[in-house]
Amino acid sequence: MRRTFSIAALGFPLTAIATLAIALLTPERDAAAQDGSRKEGRPPIPVLGTMRLAGPAGQGYIAATDDGGLAALTVDPRLQQATESVLRAFQIPYGAAVVLSVPDARVLALVGRSAADPRLGPAELALRPWAPAASVFKVVSATALVGSGVSPEARTCYHGGVSALLPENLADLPVLDRRCDTLARGIGKSQNAIVAKLVTQHLSPARLESVGHALGFGEEIPFELPVEPSHLDVPADALEFARTAAGFWHSTLSPMHGAVLAATIASGGEMLAPRLVDHVVDAEGRALAAPATPLATPRRVVDQDTARSVGRMMELTTRIGTARRTFCDRRGRRLLPVDVAGKTGTLSALTDHGYVGYSWFVGFAPANKPAIAFAVVLGNGPSWRIKATYVARRIVTEYLGEQRDADKSTVRVLAAR
Repeated sequence: MRRTFSIAALGFPLTAIATLAIALLTPERDAAAQDGSRKEGRPPIPVLGTMRLAGPAGQGYIAATDDGGLAALTVDPRLQQATESVLRAFQIPYGAAVVLSVPDARVLALVGRSAADPRLGPAELALRPWAPAASVFKVVSATALVGSGVSPEARTCYHGGVSALLPENLADLPVLDRRCDTLARGIGKSQNAIVAKLVTQHLSPARLESVGHALGFGEEIPFELPVEPSHLDVPADALEFARTAAGFWHSTLSPMHGAVLAATIASGGEMLAPRLVDHVVDAEGRALAAPATPLATPRRVVDQDTARSVGRMMELTTRIGTARRTFCDRRGRRLLPVDVAGKTGTLSALTDHGYVGYSWFVGFAPANKPAIAFAVVLGNGPSWRIKATYVARRIVTEYLGEQRDADKSTVRVLAAR
């Protein structure tokens, strides 16, 4: 028997729901509901342009669905608004962020904002691979290397490779290779020559491409909304193969995919399907089947030990590596009460929109017991405003503050009993 109930059962006041429902009944949405394109058995799709806060204190987000109903979303108002406020305050030309809960991959924030083109939103900036993966791709390279038996402590002597890779950076030249370091520190410091030399010595293009596909490159991400697959091209040419492994072009990444990638490492190698819709009612207020199960079954794509090793390498990024100045003070003491694991990525290019400086940070926190995974990408102009690491730190700070407030509320309730 089909169960029916009042829309108030969503947990929001009737007045707020009624007002939003009327506002959401736009001709565009009605057309989407009536165009006959919905496939039998397909869950309702939320319309991102109609996403609104509900409740007098904004306790949650709702959105219209393409079939005339309303969806209560998994989006966390505090994280969503905090992330939006950073991009708005700094007037980032192009910016996006996705935050997922671990281990269930609920979407806690889905942000896309452009000061250069206000028409762009989450659908264009959070769900499409508009930026090169840059050094974030080193997560794939590290996974492939460790999975092929290369120890994180494997030492490599090198020279150059700071901002470019040349043929001589791939050769063993004792006269020039005066610096030596481990794979783990190479990932943390994003040292291109270390990663490139190890990859060319231990992997084939086919192997790197295979791991890339396993980690979602070139693959569809199951989600309630369309996510354009990230691109990966692994050339056979030795130098371009090395450059690909180090993150010099040949790959793109969407923020949603970046968050899924981080969540995969955080979850010990299991790839999770992100989820945006918590539950749905139809236009008549009748409950539809709640998406209690993910759109796709979690699947193991990386060995657990390998994922843990890569996660520990990513911790070095914020401790001693390319993000240490954002997450540590001058004495190396962490600025947050928890450790954060992550990977930076930086590239610049002349595009149809002029110069764009791409800044990435994908990661998870707390590093020892992940609760959130996230990806941030910014497209700055010639005068950089902020880096993605700054936004990521704000996301973690906001999440920790929310958990601290929730703990205090629990203590007050228990004390009142």
